[in-house]
Amino acid sequence: MFKVKLYGTRGSIPVCDSNYQKYGGNTTCLFIQTDNFTGILDAGTGIRNLGKDLMKCNYEACKHIYMAFSHFHWDHIQGFPFFAPAYDKNVKITFAAISKDASSIELERILSFQMKQEYFPVPMGNMGAIFHFMKIDKEELHKEAIDIRAIRHNHPGNAYSYRIDYKGKSAVFCTDIEHSNGIDANLVELARDTDVLIHDAQFTPEEYLLHKGWGHSSYEHAIEVGIKSNAKKLILTHHDPDHNDDFLSELEENLTKQQKNLLLARDGMEFNLLD
Repeated sequence: MFKVKLYGTRGSIPVCDSNYQKYGGNTTCLFIQTDNFTGILDAGTGIRNLGKDLMKCNYEACKHIYMAFSHFHWDHIQGFPFFAPAYDKNVKITFAAISKDASSIELERILSFQMKQEYFPVPMGNMGAIFHFMKIDKEELHKEAIDIRAIRHNHPGNAYSYRIDYKGKSAVFCTDIEHSNGIDANLVELARDTDVLIHDAQFTPEEYLLHKGWGHSSYEHAIEVGIKSNAKKLILTHHDPDHNDDFLSELEENLTKQQKNLLLARDGMEFNLLD
């Protein structure tokens, strides 16, 4: 088993009105599960539904969850206080910082700060699960036959892309990236021949010209990365909160006429890479 499931695909802020049902309104959260590994990338509001599913999970691996982050802007951590397994004393959550500068990332302080009593009624230390904070001062983690690699990319405050390899299949997760000086060659290499590339595409090309320096990509940037890396499937994510279902459906229809391996991300979209 090698499952990748998107639980949150919206950028910047969650949206919940009737015009945002098809693609979803939850902020970023990606779930990875193999035979012996349960992992989460980012804890946006989508992690609430993921937590509900994990509470029903019968795999032993669901009792030990690994969690890492592309970065720590609010839309990528704001769902964690509502993550049900974090309140289960039988669950262990390992928070991992994987990078050459991991030692400078204060995972516990970042996550617990948003749960101070001024912001949330339950402090992180009282949630119940066993928390372990792991810092790996290199770009790769090998765990339970799964290989995870992280590289830093351009975003205000820095952010990280991840590649997950398992049994000859792979997925790459790259959100909140701006290709401000041409396409990031390191990302292209990270995504080389991947089965699924999930890439930030918050802006149209016209919108990007008005938002340079905001740290996000246009769909043209994402497509170029997909082509240069020879990704088998390209998933556009981190949808702008002003892009409703009609806007995204029209965009997807137009883009898929040119790129047959392209889809727009939807909350609940799932890929079983070993099927």
